[in-house]
Amino acid sequence: MPGVVVFDLDDTLVRWQAAVRGALRRLAATVSLDLEAFAQAVWRTWYGRAEEIWTGRLDLEAVTREATVAVASGLGADEGEAARLYQLYVGYVDELLVPYEDVAALRTLARCYRLGVATNGIGEVQRRKLHRAGLTDLFAFVVVSAEVRVAKPDPAFYAAVRQAAGVPPGEIVVVGNHVARDLLPALAVGMRAVWLRRADDEPQEAVWSGSAVTSLFDLKAILRAVE
Repeated sequence: MPGVVVFDLDDTLVRWQAAVRGALRRLAATVSLDLEAFAQAVWRTWYGRAEEIWTGRLDLEAVTREATVAVASGLGADEGEAARLYQLYVGYVDELLVPYEDVAALRTLARCYRLGVATNGIGEVQRRKLHRAGLTDLFAFVVVSAEVRVAKPDPAFYAAVRQAAGVPPGEIVVVGNHVARDLLPALAVGMRAVWLRRADDEPQEAVWSGSAVTSLFDLKAILRAVE
């Protein structure tokens, strides 16, 4: 019987990609710049070095420094101006980051299950997202890849999740929006999993034949069905 429900964070609980797109639009409306070049510079840093970032080999200070250099190169600007633009963008992302409306369902779930978060990223960044979204108090534990030095979809990440949950794998249900990264590795270590199909998700790379919901308001019924 599941006793612990563990959620992915970005684009499962909070609208991360929407905040990024909105921040770029706001930046373009605030200053004159080559927005495509700026976005590509940021993308090359955060996604081109994702494995190193997610496993804690690059901390936030190093990522910020690399992003600043990349923006300066991409825009042909000095590093002082690049740093200003990058920090402006980061601030906009923080301002625009909001939880999905159905996250309200977790307050009911928390009365019946221990809730946790399992996310790839840098600890201070991911925890700040939870705080800004007003979700911190909902979760008994938060596992962030950079803090445990291993990232999804590595099954070892889910060993860290199991340790944080303090229960056998069969008593843990993982909920996420990405089949290959969130769900299949959880199944591989004996956990259960539910696909949260967000309307704004990108096409999935893997096939999923298990339980799925389109709203967290429907999750409680699915959890009861697997008890």
